[in-house]
Amino acid sequence: MTEAPHALDNRQWIAKVLAAILPGLGLVFAVMAILGRLAGTTGDPRSLPAQALMWLTAVLWVFVLGTCFLFSTGRQAWAVLGGACAALWGCFLLLRLFLS
Repeated sequence: MTEAPHALDNRQWIAKVLAAILPGLGLVFAVMAILGRLAGTTGDPRSLPAQALMWLTAVLWVFVLGTCFLFSTGRQAWAVLGGACAALWGCFLLLRLFLS
């Protein structure tokens, strides 16, 4: 007989929300930095790529905040979001090194 999958519970909701706020925001900023580097934004906030990045940041962060409760534990949320944040910032640094 197969085991039932773990039920989602929100007993560790503070740890999950903090994981979405701190490394989740860093993750979203890393995505914004990578896309900004690839789009060739000039820093002018009135340009179309800058406006798209600004609105994309808000949408992605709301997505991260909404999905943080799908992790089974707060430790798993911190590990996944923190690891993804570190990996994406590493990708941004490599991209900046090669596109300079």
